[in-house]
Amino acid sequence: MEQSHLDRVSALELEIREWALGIRCLFAVLNVLPLYYCTRVLLAAPRFETIFEDMLGSKQKLPVLTRLVLQNSMSLLAVAWLMALAAITMIFTLKQGRHVWVSAVVSAAVLILSGHLVATVLVDPLVTIIANLSGGSGIP
Repeated sequence: MEQSHLDRVSALELEIREWALGIRCLFAVLNVLPLYYCTRVLLAAPRFETIFEDMLGSKQKLPVLTRLVLQNSMSLLAVAWLMALAAITMIFTLKQGRHVWVSAVVSAAVLILSGHLVATVLVDPLVTIIANLSGGSGIP
């Protein structure tokens, strides 16, 4: 009787560990998806730079934040990758569950916000330029 109880307990412990690993993998994927988005946007920055130079003649006419992103796109990309790698490392090495989900959620949120900010900084001036070229007054 005692042995079957111990077998059931060890089977439950094994199942809990498998579930915990699955949840950690899910948290890692939640960080990889916004990292992919940031990577795509930042790798497209040189193309935006060419478009802006063709349309404006000079990058100096761009907003300061847009120029900063264009000048430092590879540095921003490196920071995003390092942050995601650090978060994924913490997800699989931290022992307590509450630390795992907090680090996963915070890093995913930062990656999502930074990707959105970079995309907005690159696309907004382009939309304004196109609106001005088409005779509109720009987007309010």
